[in-house]
Amino acid sequence: MRFHRVDPDSELDRLRQFLRSSDPHDYLLEDIAEWTRSGRLWAGTERGNWLAFGRLHDLGEGEGWVSGFRVAAAHRGKGLGGQLLTQVISDARSIGVRSLRAAIEIENVGSSRLFTRSGFRPVIELTLRCGRATPGSGPSLQRGDPGVPWSGPVGWLPQATGYVDLLPGEDGGRFGRWRPSLAERWANEGKLYVARGLAAAVQVDWCKSPRTLWVNPLQGDPDRLVGAVGALTEALGHEQWQAFLPSTNEARHEYDRLGLFPHPEWGDRVRIFEWNEPRPDRAQTPQ
Repeated sequence: MRFHRVDPDSELDRLRQFLRSSDPHDYLLEDIAEWTRSGRLWAGTERGNWLAFGRLHDLGEGEGWVSGFRVAAAHRGKGLGGQLLTQVISDARSIGVRSLRAAIEIENVGSSRLFTRSGFRPVIELTLRCGRATPGSGPSLQRGDPGVPWSGPVGWLPQATGYVDLLPGEDGGRFGRWRPSLAERWANEGKLYVARGLAAAVQVDWCKSPRTLWVNPLQGDPDRLVGAVGALTEALGHEQWQAFLPSTNEARHEYDRLGLFPHPEWGDRVRIFEWNEPRPDRAQTPQ
């Protein structure tokens, strides 16, 4: 199988054809033109036929995200996914990425095995939950001012896992390690909303129908923060919001109590897999 970087300007129709041939209902088809605008796209071909596809994001500071992996239905089980993943890892190394992650639903055993064979290991388990716009249901969140120090995060995803959704941005759910500079970036982009003891970063119009707000819940008591985010969702003209949250039996019961329902298309348990560049063995010191 040969590999090449996909040019979305000239190969978008070919990519659509490949996705439809593998799965006519592939969710990528809905927003494929926008989806291909970011990241490094890779295709594996044989005699001009596309057999595999995947996307790599450089998230900065040596971190990367892998998504969109597809293998043509007639060619699955032949090791092509592993070949493509090896190519993507090589590409990551070439641009200075030393840590890669991917989100895989727990029911997707095939993908979990593929990534495990390539050196990825599960590091956290998440659930994608949704909440409805609820006017006047909580404290009012206001845009955080750039340059104003912020002490978060306390509670929710960053404290529980050490990881955080590195967006809001044009694409949700790409996880990296928490660093305070993220809050400053979101404030400069007008995406950080705060109140006393509460904070969340948001991306408007993540989904057009229903109009959905993508949320990074960062700080605060869950009851107060869920109410505040519901009120913010209404204030920004959205119907609902969604966020990745830590997934344990106890946490999922808490989300149910708070009125947060599972995403209708994603599974309730999603694992983040991580690959790290192996460290060279230290030279043995002569005795």
